[in-house]
Amino acid sequence: WLKSAAPRLAFANRWRRSSNYWRAMQLVARCPALVAVFLSAVFGAATDEVEAPVEERQLAVAVGVEDLEMPMCGFSKTRLEEDPIRRTCLRQCRIEPDGQIRPTFPEWESYCRETAGMDLWDDECQDYLACTFGCDVWGGDREKFLGMNVPERYEYLGDTKADMYSAGITQERRCVLEKCHSYCARAALGTCRESQFRQQCLAGNPALYDCDVDCSSAERVRLKGALLSLLAVVIGAALH
Repeated sequence: WLKSAAPRLAFANRWRRSSNYWRAMQLVARCPALVAVFLSAVFGAATDEVEAPVEERQLAVAVGVEDLEMPMCGFSKTRLEEDPIRRTCLRQCRIEPDGQIRPTFPEWESYCRETAGMDLWDDECQDYLACTFGCDVWGGDREKFLGMNVPERYEYLGDTKADMYSAGITQERRCVLEKCHSYCARAALGTCRESQFRQQCLAGNPALYDCDVDCSSAERVRLKGALLSLLAVVIGAALH
């Protein structure tokens, strides 16, 4: 198959970046016996008493354990409109053992933009992006965006983003954008998506460009609202 373990590791890493990896993982989940067949083909018969070299064990890890540094849904040249498996993957909001939330918020937003040309577009995508167009920095007219037909919507998203970022942005403009996006994460998205945004916002280290955006405000406002609702229920029960 391959003459040394090093090329095997490179092969495994290339394979894991492809969309075929996710199709294979779904198949393996339905039929665990495939795992034994695959490992037997790679490492030889299970009855072999010689311990596998370190590189061989690393390959087993590479095949069986997900690399959190790589995009969760892999890479593919297939358009998202034609790839239901990757669309399903990118709709997820998963908290990893190390606390990292995947897919990342930029991956999810890119998913929204790339699927904006579909008739059945996610409500979360529409609500969040429409909210951003209500901010002055994006034009201040969400109704214009909501009134577009599908082809117009797709083109508008691409054109406005290109106009915003193609020539570069100042630190002040970047801060205004972050504040707009933080508000819309709070106003339009659920708790896990808010956490996705917070993770991305903090990773950008807004203090470095003297931005006072509150990356955690979305989560705190939602928690405050839940506590107020609970307090109202308690007071109502006490009065009765």
